[in-house]
Amino acid sequence: MATRSQAQLTLAGARIALAAAEAHARNMGLGMNIAVVDASTHLLAFGRMEGAKITSLGIAMDKAFTAAGHKVGTHNYKEAVWPGGAAYGINHSNGGRFMTVGGGLPIKDAARNVVGGIGASTGTPTQDQEVVQAGVDALEKVLREEAKGTGPKAKL
Repeated sequence: MATRSQAQLTLAGARIALAAAEAHARNMGLGMNIAVVDASTHLLAFGRMEGAKITSLGIAMDKAFTAAGHKVGTHNYKEAVWPGGAAYGINHSNGGRFMTVGGGLPIKDAARNVVGGIGASTGTPTQDQEVVQAGVDALEKVLREEAKGTGPKAKL
């Protein structure tokens, strides 16, 4: 087979994840920069909340880029990037865009294929991680419902 079809994250899907992540950040009392990218790491949606740090705009986008492109959460690199670690120096790859701190997660469809990524920045890595997890959870809930035929048709 020379080609294959795969699910694509749409703007509607990105907005579901973004809205849930923003709501969670508000509940935590934080203003965040939140980025959602597709599986090809291209930006689909971005939110800059009141109080978010200007210097974390690119960080949020790079966390989403890393999570989608490498297909794992950015927090997975915490121990591996120190001198002597298995991934030491990886943060210099991809034009310096590869992020190794928490706050970036891949977004997976109902079949568990990576269809995008979400990244947040302004809080601590743990707070950023909590915010993006809320976005992933909200979108994955919609996707599970759609796969069962019980949810809204907010196409990926």
